[in-house]
Amino acid sequence: MPMSDLGPAPAIDKRAVSGKLLTVKHIETAVQEKEVRFLDLKYSDMPGRLRHVTMPIDRLDHVVKEGVGFDGSSVAGFRTVEAGDMVLKPDIQSAFVDPFAAQPTVSAFAGIFDPATGERYERDPRYIVEKAIAAVKKATGADEVMVLSEFEFYLFNSAEFHTDESSAVYRIETDELRHDDQTGLGLFKGAAYHVAPPFDRSSDFRSELASLMAGCGIPVKYHHHEGGRYSQVEVEPLFMPAMRAADGIMLTKYLVRNLAFRHNKSATFMPKPIHGEAGSGMHIHQYISRDGLSLFGDEKAESRLSELGRYYIGGILNHVPSLCAFTNASTNSYRRLVPGYEAPVLVFFSFANRTAAIRIPGYITSAARMAIEYRIPDATANPYLSLAAILMAGLDGIRSKADPGFPLKGRLDAAGQQNFGAKPVPLSLAQALDELKRDQEYLTEAGVFSSETIEKWAELKMVEVEAVARRPHPWEFNLYYGC
Repeated sequence: MPMSDLGPAPAIDKRAVSGKLLTVKHIETAVQEKEVRFLDLKYSDMPGRLRHVTMPIDRLDHVVKEGVGFDGSSVAGFRTVEAGDMVLKPDIQSAFVDPFAAQPTVSAFAGIFDPATGERYERDPRYIVEKAIAAVKKATGADEVMVLSEFEFYLFNSAEFHTDESSAVYRIETDELRHDDQTGLGLFKGAAYHVAPPFDRSSDFRSELASLMAGCGIPVKYHHHEGGRYSQVEVEPLFMPAMRAADGIMLTKYLVRNLAFRHNKSATFMPKPIHGEAGSGMHIHQYISRDGLSLFGDEKAESRLSELGRYYIGGILNHVPSLCAFTNASTNSYRRLVPGYEAPVLVFFSFANRTAAIRIPGYITSAARMAIEYRIPDATANPYLSLAAILMAGLDGIRSKADPGFPLKGRLDAAGQQNFGAKPVPLSLAQALDELKRDQEYLTEAGVFSSETIEKWAELKMVEVEAVARRPHPWEFNLYYGC
């Protein structure tokens, strides 16, 4: 159902600093006119997978007031079967028309509640980031936390993978990996960034995606072919308030996957799906604002970075090793964080340097627009937990007045020679989880993360670590079969 069928939509601020896609009035009007038939509630499990439940729209009033029950013991990271009952209640401010539903459907993200107490569930990822945003606003006097997340992914024609006790294999196919292709794409190894058609085979797909995103309240800045051959692409939205941005990550991944399915293709946000090609990150641009002006900027400072901005950077840099347990939440994440690519391998900040953990974009010329880009994260993270952890690290830096040192100038190999405390990014998810055990007090400030939530997260992730570690890798046969 097109957006126009719901009547005039609220104007969407081009900078995405305010506005709602659908209002309660719009939904009620659509229901009365029988233009909407279903209500779909979406929510995140702990690992970050999108889940949903759908009901007839005539239950809207009841669901808004009372919620809808579900079995939390069947959702990864939530409750046990002995006490599994939980309740979903829609956040109507997040409502949008689902472009992939065959029947006219309004969808909204939902909060998770404990029916015994009527309170929000402490492991609800969306609730955790809500608390982190509130903590930053309270501590800084800000009225908004602004976030822009880059979406990098590979678009394949097909992806096949299989493992059992005696075999392990994967195979991908894409328009840009055809050996009989005569267009000369092979000439572009290392130079696929911004490549034009006919080498770029997914431009129309991305334009269609951008239209879908805009229709769901996620305004797009631009899209392009990324640096990886074989159909690595990027779509970048505009800045949005942090909660909308976190919802926008969940929703954009939903749109990408469904649009790929519609086109008989397969999309992956896996950080390193192809050996020797660029990995896919999810760079998080961010700033704290008051009255529309960034609190990270100071026109009088030589760097145009305010003291608060420097402390915020210092807090993130101090906690990078433990942050990685949330921001780089897969074993595959650490195949991307290796030397030789643009992915960070050392913890430092810099201006315009794309190998830095935190980059101050060189194109920012006004202190009022000052933002930082945290380049380590990837899309295997739960976006709510990842963003909450980043905000709490930055807030810890503000409270402790953490000095980030001097920004790196020059080549990356000079990093170890400069006195700014550069340290390596964790080499594995197991190492990041060990760091999280050692360094987590900043996450539990203001009750944002509970110790139980952190413990459950580490437990879930160690299952993945052990699952990969205990299986022989295909390349080990090359190395050791004849030993």
